[in-house]
Amino acid sequence: MRSILAVFKREVALYFRSPIAYAIPFALTLFFGLLFNDTVTRNNQNAPADVIMTFIPGLFTFLLFLIAPLLTMRLLAEETREGTLEILMTLPMKEWHFIVGKFLAAWLYYTVLLALTLVYAGILWRIGVPDAGIAFGAYFGAWLYGGAVLAMTLIWSAVTEDQIVAAFLGAATILVLWLADIAAAWFANLSNTGEQNSVVAEVIRELGLRAHYTFTMAQGIIRAEDILYFIFMMIAGLFITTRIVEVRRWRS
Repeated sequence: MRSILAVFKREVALYFRSPIAYAIPFALTLFFGLLFNDTVTRNNQNAPADVIMTFIPGLFTFLLFLIAPLLTMRLLAEETREGTLEILMTLPMKEWHFIVGKFLAAWLYYTVLLALTLVYAGILWRIGVPDAGIAFGAYFGAWLYGGAVLAMTLIWSAVTEDQIVAAFLGAATILVLWLADIAAAWFANLSNTGEQNSVVAEVIRELGLRAHYTFTMAQGIIRAEDILYFIFMMIAGLFITTRIVEVRRWRS
């Protein structure tokens, strides 16, 4: 655990030394602030407080196809390109300690970004009476959603040393998972649809991100299967990344 903590501290320090680490939250806060003000102003008399409350974390999860690759693209790709990955791997630590430490640092930074949007929840509580359960479900789900997406995009940072390629592939992966329920609906509506197609459509839907957030946790419905889905995605992403790093280490 000490090695995980050491890697975690190193990555957190690297995150907050970069000007980009402050530019991203500034840009997001400004963007969400303008959007929140416009939404409240236009819908103050019409939209329920719960709808506005879940709007920010919901939009945040959608934008993760852009944000998550930016947070993970350099974590391993940069180490590989600069040749420091092989040096770090000679230290007395297991590969998964190294991967988990980097992942936790990225997840912490994401948590900070998400937490900044809580200011809008506070404002909404002053001007409306949103449902606390829905608000908790939306933010808790967005937090788990972010962890799962970061773990998935981290895979591509291990695959290639080109950060741009890693970011592009990561964004594509997130979009595929986000659009899974649309693909499932298309599958289910195919001509000559049979029971087999229905099963395939349901499997595709359950693999998607929206089925476990947009239609459940974002509505305040916290199900064990949704929590387990995000945990599984995190474990799977970290496992695959670790295997890739191990193979690269053996080859070197």
